[in-house]
Amino acid sequence: MPHDDASDAACGCGHDHAAETGPRPPVATTPARWRPAPAMRAVALGVFQRAGQILCAPVHADGGGIIGWRPLGGAIGFGERAAEALSREIDEKTGQAITDIHPLGVLENLFEHEGAPGHEIVFAFSARFITPEIYEADALAVTQSGRPEEAKWIVLAKAHASRIRLFPEGLAGLLPE
Repeated sequence: MPHDDASDAACGCGHDHAAETGPRPPVATTPARWRPAPAMRAVALGVFQRAGQILCAPVHADGGGIIGWRPLGGAIGFGERAAEALSREIDEKTGQAITDIHPLGVLENLFEHEGAPGHEIVFAFSARFITPEIYEADALAVTQSGRPEEAKWIVLAKAHASRIRLFPEGLAGLLPE
């Protein structure tokens, strides 16, 4: 049961409200349900690397479990170049600036997520964060679909060995082993 400031010890949640001296922790929630758009979409993804790892956000099933990982990025706007879209999307999702944006390749991604078909043209880029401390952290706070999330460093060798799913399909083939 979610907590609010009006709760008392008799709310039935099992939590001792009388012992609280500060704000309550946030209530855990299941990630929002996501479905692909019913149209072809152009996206730009950034591959940020450190010591055999790439930075990725989790891809969730409706139940909240992680079904794979996807590099950060997003939709390319009409009249916007793919590299410019990547820079904008990374800034919007992380508040971080990037540099050294170089094309890795283009993939046509036909996929299905929770029974809904999707179609993307994916422009994959290598890039680098301007802030070097990001490469020392275990995770990076990002905003995905308006919700907070954590991007993590994923071992690229596991993706090459199919031990973890890396989206879009074929992206691992564009990256060195």
